[in-house]
Amino acid sequence: MTDREVARDVGLLLKYALDHTLTPGRHDTYNRLLDRYTTDPELRTAFEETAAGLGLRTLSADRATGLVLTAEIDSPLAVADTAPWLRITGAGDRMVYGVALGGVAAWCYPTARAVREPGTRRVTAVDVDRLIREHAAAVEAGEAELPAGLGPAWEEYSVHRKQIAVTKNTGQLKRGCTVKMCEEVLVMLSAFGLVVPDRTIPRPRPDLQVWRSTDRFRAHVAAGGGPLAWQTIVNTGSSALGEEET
Repeated sequence: MTDREVARDVGLLLKYALDHTLTPGRHDTYNRLLDRYTTDPELRTAFEETAAGLGLRTLSADRATGLVLTAEIDSPLAVADTAPWLRITGAGDRMVYGVALGGVAAWCYPTARAVREPGTRRVTAVDVDRLIREHAAAVEAGEAELPAGLGPAWEEYSVHRKQIAVTKNTGQLKRGCTVKMCEEVLVMLSAFGLVVPDRTIPRPRPDLQVWRSTDRFRAHVAAGGGPLAWQTIVNTGSSALGEEET
């Protein structure tokens, strides 16, 4: 193939990989290019070099999900604004959302085997909140430990934030309670195809969804340090702490 044809195919493959709604099984051109990515070293090298120049890294490539990419923090394609999903008004919100994000990963992929094997898991904000609070109780009882520096995030979540708070008029969850904040994290993950709605069972509450994890999310969790359930939360909490406002 000519250099121009390789460049064209790299651009197309990158376009498809960045669209989480597309899968090779439902798109002939994507399927053909993924075949070439796995068998043609020239195309694969050109793709990886182009992606690296944009601050992107390939996490996995398979028939089910296609190419799963992650963006480095300084990439122009990194998510720089979470405001459409997370309502952050200060460092406390950042810490709670960070713990909630780690909690989702820990619930969906609690073991090394869960991260290695394809599969999905049903998850709700209630599940995630309960898991986090159970761990917080274990820490309080001296049955588990947190690395130095993470205490404020766990205290903010488990002590200073209510688990459930509802409005008087509608009975809907108020923002700022931890179950609501876990739901907002799940909604954000769904925007990137990391979880999807599961409508096969009733919702736990009218204002909460039932979700199911995806192999795309599994690839991100695996690349982020593996399953080690609470290490995932710890790492996420550490990142959140690093973003405290001054």
